[in-house]
Amino acid sequence: MDGEAREALRRRSSALFGNRYMAEVVVAIVDLTSATGDTPVTVRMIASHTGLTDSLVRPVVKRLVDAGLLDPQPQDRLRGANYHEICRDDGVWAVLVSTCQLLHTAVPLP
Repeated sequence: MDGEAREALRRRSSALFGNRYMAEVVVAIVDLTSATGDTPVTVRMIASHTGLTDSLVRPVVKRLVDAGLLDPQPQDRLRGANYHEICRDDGVWAVLVSTCQLLHTAVPLP
């Protein structure tokens, strides 16, 4: 995705979700979990996949947890990474993913 298309995606994400990076993070979570067989993901994994910083990804992940769409997993170490797993109970996650994927493929606004 070129810079102009990425900026258009971020403007739409901001307008729809109140966060410029929501659409990118959701699609990255789908990509990562699909590639790993639905294993939990970390903020660092998402940041590496998107090229965003941890500090930009972390609030999006927190919003997804607060909305009940991501489920934080218990830590096995005191200072280990926080893993998150997708909650697929009520279909909201699927609608969010579809919307974010459409935003990725939409023609940039002028």
